[in-house]
Amino acid sequence: MTFAVAVPSASTREQLLDATSALMIERNSVSVSLSEIAQKSGLNSALISYYFGSKAGLFTALLERDTCKAFAGLERLLQSDMGAVDKLRRHVGGIIHTYYRYPYMNRLIGALAAETASDAARFISERFSKPLAEAHRTILEQGRSEGVFREIDPMLFYFSLIGACDHLFHARHSLKFAFGIDEIDDQLRQRYTDHLCTILLDSVLAEPACAAPQSTGRNAHQAA
Repeated sequence: MTFAVAVPSASTREQLLDATSALMIERNSVSVSLSEIAQKSGLNSALISYYFGSKAGLFTALLERDTCKAFAGLERLLQSDMGAVDKLRRHVGGIIHTYYRYPYMNRLIGALAAETASDAARFISERFSKPLAEAHRTILEQGRSEGVFREIDPMLFYFSLIGACDHLFHARHSLKFAFGIDEIDDQLRQRYTDHLCTILLDSVLAEPACAAPQSTGRNAHQAA
C-alpha cells in the first residue's frame, strides 16, 4: 500500500506569515514560538525552516511583507509635487495606519535589530531605518526651502515621530486600564492622526499660526 505525500501549496508561505502576524496582534507581543506558529497555521513547524530557514528568517520576511506597500507609497509621496506641510501630514497618517494594521512592527524590528551582526540587522538598516530617515530629511529640507519649516535635527525628528506614532499601539495596556478602551478602532486612529499632526506641525513650522488648514485623518493613510 502506498500513501500520498502532501505537497505544500503556493499559499503555505503566506499561511505561516499570517499566523505569525495574528499571534503577535493577539498577544501584543513578538514573543511567539515556532510550535505556536505551527499550531496557529495548522501546518508542520518543519515548514518554517523549509520556507524561511529560521525564526529570524520568518520574522524578516514578515517585516518585509508588512512594509512593502507602505514604502512604495512613501516613494510616491516624496516624488509628488505636494507641499512639505501636506507631505508631512500624509506621512504621519501613513505611519499610524501601518502601525494600526501591524501594531507589533516596532517591537519586531527591535527583536531583529538586537542581533547587531546578523543579516536581519543589516536588512532593517538598509530597508527600513535608512530609507525612513532619508524620507524625513527630504521632507524637512523641502519645508525649509519653501520657508515653512524651521531648522530641525532630522535624527531627533526621526525618533520623536516614530516613537509617537508607535506608542498608542504598543501601550494598549494603558488604554485599557487608564482610559477604559479595549480596542483601537478606526475612529481613534483618525483622532490620533489629527492630534499628532497638530503637535508635529506646531513644533516644526516656522510660523505655526500661519499653518495651512489641517487635513483629515481619513485620507492620510494613503502614503507612508
